[in-house]
Amino acid sequence: MSSFDSDHGVIILEPSQWEVLQRMIIGPVSERATYAESAPAGLEDLGVIDRYGLTAPAREILGGLMIADARYSLRRLDPNDSMPVRDITIWLAAPRCTVERYDADGVHLYACDDVDVPHIALANDHLYPRPMVHDGPESVYDTLAAAARLADVDAAVRIMDAAVRIMRSIGRSGPAASDFVHDAKADRWTMVMRLRQDRDRDGFTATGELLTLGVSNMTYVLEEDDGPVVDPNGPSSHIPIRPVMGTEIWATICPWLWSTP
Repeated sequence: MSSFDSDHGVIILEPSQWEVLQRMIIGPVSERATYAESAPAGLEDLGVIDRYGLTAPAREILGGLMIADARYSLRRLDPNDSMPVRDITIWLAAPRCTVERYDADGVHLYACDDVDVPHIALANDHLYPRPMVHDGPESVYDTLAAAARLADVDAAVRIMDAAVRIMRSIGRSGPAASDFVHDAKADRWTMVMRLRQDRDRDGFTATGELLTLGVSNMTYVLEEDDGPVVDPNGPSSHIPIRPVMGTEIWATICPWLWSTP
């Protein structure tokens, strides 16, 4: 259920309400949602808008989103998480940013200082210490990467089922002594897709992407080509994976976490 806790600075919206609110406050002026469209969605009842636009408490939360010229998105797939597909977008501005996080009860919106963005990004990533033992394959199926790219909240169960099926198939290829294989079979893995986007005249354009697969002993970069994203449930081909230290991943994405890289 949607809510607005102005004391704690947290707005929780249904996805349909969030879609209307975005159209009301960002994008081309000629295409913005009007009060007549936004009020029936329940945004006025929540105290997010009034007849003049955003209320002052809502503006405190959404101010970063309204002026952001860049955003950082992170998608995490984890078959053992209570919410197996987690999406978070941080609208980057200075000195305050807006955080958009999908959870089981809706879209959570809150503000944070720009200096807190790296902490939030790291808390939602999978860069915890590992033994760094590489005993995995040299490649995986491109359909696994596609599952991470095409996942969305509405399709979370379907996409997660596809990813689990693909990882178990990789695990069945052996060798039996590999810890990677054991993790693939037992659903002990995570995937994280990170995306930096900068605003241009057409909206937001990707300027940095990094997709990694984590198992108990190692993290791998999935090295995709520039071709179209395949169907996670369709025919597959192999793409290489490269073992990588968590510090290398962090060094890559750190510049993406600020409004000016």
